[in-house]
Amino acid sequence: MILIDTHVHIYSCFDLKTFFDSAAANFKKAASGISMDKEASAVLVLTDWAGKNWFQRLAAGAAGNSANGVVVEGWNCRSTADSSAVHFSNEHGDEFYLVAGRKIITAENLEALALATDDPGFPDGLSLIETVKYIQLHDAVACIPWAVGKWMGRRGRVLEELITTLDPRDYFLCDNSNRPFFWPQARQFDTVEAKGGRILSGSDPLHFPSEAIRAGSFGCWVDAVIDNEHPAQQLKSLMRDQSLSIHLYGHLENPWRFFRNQISMQLLKRKWKQEYYSS
Repeated sequence: MILIDTHVHIYSCFDLKTFFDSAAANFKKAASGISMDKEASAVLVLTDWAGKNWFQRLAAGAAGNSANGVVVEGWNCRSTADSSAVHFSNEHGDEFYLVAGRKIITAENLEALALATDDPGFPDGLSLIETVKYIQLHDAVACIPWAVGKWMGRRGRVLEELITTLDPRDYFLCDNSNRPFFWPQARQFDTVEAKGGRILSGSDPLHFPSEAIRAGSFGCWVDAVIDNEHPAQQLKSLMRDQSLSIHLYGHLENPWRFFRNQISMQLLKRKWKQEYYSS
């Protein structure tokens, strides 16, 4: 089986060794909880955004480019035949694939993800429908991730227009673990599934040092064997296979951590706004 965390970010405040060690541990824990007899491979989809190219920096490190590359202590990195995928392993036998993706901000201030692509040219500022079409046109997997408060009100209606206008089998909605366990799943997930669409999930770590431990803890899995040289191309093929069952794994947030994170995010956004207007 292949475990996939489809929504991962790296922030400059993260300790990269903690991030990689935690991802490996989280994948191992998830695999043991799903099946004891299936060989498991793991994939992190790193969704960089405008001006951020952590995937390229890590890939440059794998290629030995010391000027632009980043090397993670204790981890070896090798390139694959896919320009949008690299393989990481350590001396303890832990390993996973890092696949490139992009986070895009639409005109309505919704997020969209382009999965399995190292193309940095996806533009912000298009409408949600135009963004999904653009992602599809450029041979990536289109995904709209849930976020606290963003699928309600005006933006909720924008998402519902997308669901009504486009075939849900041509894109994904994506859940994440930032929702507390007592909070029901957004109704748009049920609507898409009723129309034949499928759901992905990912950890979506937030912009705090403590969130470096989240990667791999929440995601989905498919019953397949990883293609060692073409993991990104395989991921696209699997996601486009309508006969493939996609299973979700992981636990939602506990209430204390949820409220702490939301308060911290509001304080951080206020700080960013003050720095922007004072610069």
